[in-house]
Amino acid sequence: MELLLGFLHNPKYNLRPVLGCVQNHIEPMRAKLLWGYDLPYLLTGMLNQHPRTAIKFKEAELKGVKGDILDFYDTVTGEE
Repeated sequence: MELLLGFLHNPKYNLRPVLGCVQNHIEPMRAKLLWGYDLPYLLTGMLNQHPRTAIKFKEAELKGVKGDILDFYDTVTGEE
């Protein structure tokens, strides 16, 4: 999945619908099965950003605050 997301980072592709699908379908399986890549770290890496925003996002999840990966994506890309 992370390779597909890296490929779709091309500006001609809209990554938001893919992230929505991953958030709604893949993330529940990943949490249950404890496998896969953490999307916040993937996104900050793809965008060549320091992972501090991903760390903050994951810390909030550990405290029980369910984060929205689409909101996170909008934050790190400056979209919407």
